[in-house]
Order: sequence, then structure tokens, then C-alpha cells
Amino acid sequence: MKRRLQAILTLFLVLAVQLSFAQVKTVTGTVVSADDGMVLPGVNVIIQGTTSGTQTDFDGNYSINVSQGAQLVFSYLGFESRIVRVGAGNVINVSLEVDAQALDEVIVTAYGTSTKEAFTGSASVISEKQLALRNVTSPIAALEGNATGVQFTSASGQPGSSPGIVIRGVGTLTGNSDPLFIVDGVQYEGALNTINQEDIASFTILKDAASTSLYGSRAANGVVLITTKSGTRGAIKVTASTQSGLVSSGVPFYDQITPGQYYETMWEALRNSSAGGGDPSFASANIYNSLGYNPFDVPNDQIVGTNGELNPNANVIYQSLDWHDALKRTGFRQNYNVSVSGGGEKHKVFFSTSYLEEEGFVVSTKFDRLTTRFKCGF
Repeated sequence: MKRRLQAILTLFLVLAVQLSFAQVKTVTGTVVSADDGMVLPGVNVIIQGTTSGTQTDFDGNYSINVSQGAQLVFSYLGFESRIVRVGAGNVINVSLEVDAQALDEVIVTAYGTSTKEAFTGSASVISEKQLALRNVTSPIAALEGNATGVQFTSASGQPGSSPGIVIRGVGTLTGNSDPLFIVDGVQYEGALNTINQEDIASFTILKDAASTSLYGSRAANGVVLITTKSGTRGAIKVTASTQSGLVSSGVPFYDQITPGQYYETMWEALRNSSAGGGDPSFASANIYNSLGYNPFDVPNDQIVGTNGELNPNANVIYQSLDWHDALKRTGFRQNYNVSVSGGGEKHKVFFSTSYLEEEGFVVSTKFDRLTTRFKCGF
């Protein structure tokens, strides 16, 4: 009985080993382009969920050891990835579709549009998806960090202010280096903060001399092409969005000195000036005439002694001279957008309206904007 059990156990072990080896097999095949049937060398063939894999050779052929039921991932630059499940067969031929989104990205040029692979000039393209990541008042601020070789200067901090942009460097000390702005093919001279960011489909920055082929000398500083959104054929589509946030100063304020420290510092400057001639008495007698303001409860000629120190009997007659805290605040920003898009076989319509209210971090500073746009195409 014992020998029979050992024989049965041994038989089960042999069958299990044979079954495990039977599950792993060699799969071969060829990978081609579905567009023209050309073989694709260098295609990555990876077993999904692992780091094991191989690549196709110069003739598009591959060979890999894989278990039945596993999934192979075929990926290649410029083509859409494809996942194939390993069945009972040992040959798996795969055709990959061209990734149209990667190769046919549209670049707006001076003469119209071009694909990214066909364009030979120097240009930076900022798409709608990239713009959506930045919630800014002036749309030109959304380009910062997204356009290589382009320099930006900080805005003033006033609500609604736009940063400066330098594309081709500074050519003259007296002239400006502002680029030429083109909105939907028309030269734009207005303020950039009057354009609603939600209405922009893409930015194209032309950086080389080829941009002067159409715009002439006006393009010497580069060209920024702004393409706005258009309607889409089909059913009417309504889009609404709202954003809100807080506005505060991003740079800490400078350390301040007290009124007494300020008078002592200015006393020393007056004494060392050509008018003071190094005479402490002259500085003490004329410090008020130099500054024109006395915040203390002592006479004007007794604010600072001849030793350069504040009169110990001088007291500030105001409760507070901290004017900075009295002027700053935490502002509130709110933005509302509604757009309607639709069209038929022979027309496309896009309508949008928006309202933006932004309070600055300085009291009484504010920016309000109400925009409406209608665009019809055929």
C-alpha cells in the first residue's frame, strides 16, 4: 500500500512538471505598420506586468518565451501601443496603427497651418491642455515655463498686469523688444489681459527669421500667434466652469526700522553731507528741515541730540506708523465661464462669455473683466 501511494505521488509530480513546462512556449512573429505594411525594427515586445521582453530585429521579427494566457505589449515610437493575449498558437503577427495625435499635431504658421513633422522652422507650441493647468488673468502668463528659449519679465503685481516677453533678445537699448501678436490672423494691439484664457485653443511662438516672410520688420522681435477656439460640427455642446482663489503677496516685505532709528540714520547722513560739513550741531538743528515731518512730541530742533541719538523724551504721537499692514489684505479672485459650441454640415458656431473679478493684495486695487465672443466658420 505504501509503495502504491509513493508511485501515485511520483506520477502526480511528473505530470505537474510536464504541465508547467508545457505552459511556457516560444512565440514568434512579425510586426508591421498597419498603414503601409512596412516592417518595424526595434519594436518593444514586453510581457505585461513584468520587465521581461525583447525587440524586433531589422526585418521586424521577434521571438520570446512566454506562458500561454499571458499578454504581450507591443510599443513603438509614433505608433499606438497594442496588447495581444497569447493563445494556443506559436505565431503572433501584429500590425500597429500610426498615432495620428503624435505626428499630426498642428502648428499655426504665418501662412496657415503645418504638421509638427513637416515644419522646419523654430517654434514653440502651447496647447489647450497646457493652458488649462495655469489659472492666470493674463493669458500670456500661462506661457512661462512652457516655451523654451523665451524670456519673461515679472509683471508689476497690479491685478490684471501682464508679464513682458522677449523672444529674440534685446536688439536696441532705446527701442522695445515686444513681439508681434497675431490673433486669428489679425494683428492685435490691445491689452493682452482683455483676452479670456478659456477662449484660446493654442499659442504658437515663431522664434526664427522665417516669421518675417509675411509680417516684415514688425516680426523682428518674434511673433506670437494666438488661435481661439472654434465651433465643432454636431450636437450643441455647452461648457461651464468656475474658479476661485485667494490673492496675497508672494514676496515678503522688507524689514522696517522704527521712526527713532530712521531719524538717527538720517541725522548721520545730514552730518556727513557737504551741507553739514561734519558738524553735529548743524545736523541736530536742521534734521526736521531735511525731512519735513516730526512724528514726536518734542520741538523740531530737539529730535536728535548732538550725540546722534534720539531724544530720550521723544515719544511717537501716533498709535501706529505701520502703514504697510494697513494697506495690505488677502484678496479674492473669482472667474466664471460659459461657452456654447455646435454646427452643421456647412457651418460651425462658437459663443462664449466670461466674468473675472480679482482683488489685489493692496487695498483698493482690483481688476474686473467681462468678455463676450462669437465666432462663426464654414
